Amino acid sequence: MGVDLRLLRFFVAIIDHGGVTRAAEALYVAQPSVSQALRTLEQRVGVSLFERVGRGLRLTDAGRELEVRARSVLAEVEEARARVDRVARLDAGRLTVAAASTLAIHPLGPWVKRLLDAHPGLRVHVSEPGPVPAVLAEISDGAAEIGLVELPVHTASLATVELAQEELVIAAGPGLAAGLPDPLPRASVAGLPSGALTRVPGGRTASERTMAEVLGEPRLRSAQRQLLWDLVEQDVLVTFVSRAVAERLLPDAELRSLDPPVFRRVGLAHRPERLAPAARALLEIALSPRTRRPRRGAPPATSSGDPMPDRP
Repeated sequence: MGVDLRLLRFFVAIIDHGGVTRAAEALYVAQPSVSQALRTLEQRVGVSLFERVGRGLRLTDAGRELEVRARSVLAEVEEARARVDRVARLDAGRLTVAAASTLAIHPLGPWVKRLLDAHPGLRVHVSEPGPVPAVLAEISDGAAEIGLVELPVHTASLATVELAQEELVIAAGPGLAAGLPDPLPRASVAGLPSGALTRVPGGRTASERTMAEVLGEPRLRSAQRQLLWDLVEQDVLVTFVSRAVAERLLPDAELRSLDPPVFRRVGLAHRPERLAPAARALLEIALSPRTRRPRRGAPPATSSGDPMPDRP
């Protein structure tokens, strides 16, 4: 039996207001509409729901049974609508973001902080699945709604928006940094003791290829980013790092821009359907002028596609 919600609402209104006329007034509809809805409902269920007593109506046994079910269904619908409204207002809900490499630290970290400050009821889950192909796979599979990646990416099934340009610099301890000019010619880096992250399957990004060319053969490869940073601050190695990350997490290191400089293009990837409210709010924060201030000589970020994509 298929019964639409409108018929159930009219049925309950007849009960609550003591008749068809008063139900129509309460619902702001014409009386014939309510009468027709009642007839349709009785045809659908195959029994009479009211019996006439004098000038009034009284529920039949079948009507009383349906009343219980109808009120339960309508209450569940209203609760579902309220929950959806809370999600739409960002008073509730969850956003899952996949992020590659140090992008989870910056620029994603400050963006998430602003999102949570503005919407305390929102929950955010950030995963770090590995290289860019793994991030894209999480989005395609539905494990994450959006992902932060280095651009360009080669995928026909996902949409991307460029969000920022981040400068990558050489971080060194005071001893190794002594005498190094700023900016530092790229050709000078290969002669320094260096460290790099362990290569991961899936291919290198544009900036990773550039860093590998500049560093040459590093003295240390490590899967642990923190180990590299500790050795940098202990004056053992130099390494590439985002300037923004280094300023936050390597306070004792000295930073050198490269000549010519090295940048990575940070973008957001998502499935092509319209973004959910929480994801859209994060994108608005990322695209806002407050978070898009250029850093030391960074070229202007450009958008690849609609900056607020919502097309199917």
